[in-house]
Amino acid sequence: MSTPNLHNALLRPPIIQILRAAGFHATRPSVLDTLTDLVANYLMILSSSAAAHAANAHPGDPIPVLEDIYQALQDTGALSPQLRDWEEDWQEEEDTRGLDAFLSWFSGPTNREIRRIAGFVPSEGDMIDTDSLEKEDFLTALKKKHSKTGEESRYAGTVLGKSAEEHPIVIEGGVPSIREWSQQARSRTPGHRVGSDTSAVSSAPSNLSEAEGMDV
Repeated sequence: MSTPNLHNALLRPPIIQILRAAGFHATRPSVLDTLTDLVANYLMILSSSAAAHAANAHPGDPIPVLEDIYQALQDTGALSPQLRDWEEDWQEEEDTRGLDAFLSWFSGPTNREIRRIAGFVPSEGDMIDTDSLEKEDFLTALKKKHSKTGEESRYAGTVLGKSAEEHPIVIEGGVPSIREWSQQARSRTPGHRVGSDTSAVSSAPSNLSEAEGMDV
């Protein structure tokens, strides 16, 4: 499975949960795929905007901080209605309507219903135990289901796991690097001279370089 297809497959379950929380019980696959593509494009625009603000504000350490995320949310229209910075300076008053509306949605009943459908908030009448207080998302649960050991090591270095530590690859035979292996391989070829540049164009044969015997 290619990377874009994998990302769409991982994004599709949250979209289904959001639709279910909004009251939709069925949809066509084409509609679901379209919504998934729209959300993926929006997330790409949001992350690109945050990265651009981080690179402009602190190029020495271009890791997005809260202010960069805040500006990216403004750029993508997530905080609306809300005045821009120059409009706030002109009116000499800070406008927090968009931020207040976002926080209200985040802590309100709509988001709580989405979390309930996703399994993070117990439904009414559910038996609550200590294990259900910190439920795992569907991806973590799926990874543990398909891992016999339950460890994250098998996913290290992949899109599903943590980044693997870089280490040199030792080629069979004890050669420490591909560069040295290439040099050893060239040294075994007939007619190879030490220190010669094999990437250069070889010289013409001596019989062609002589003027004698050539028709001008």
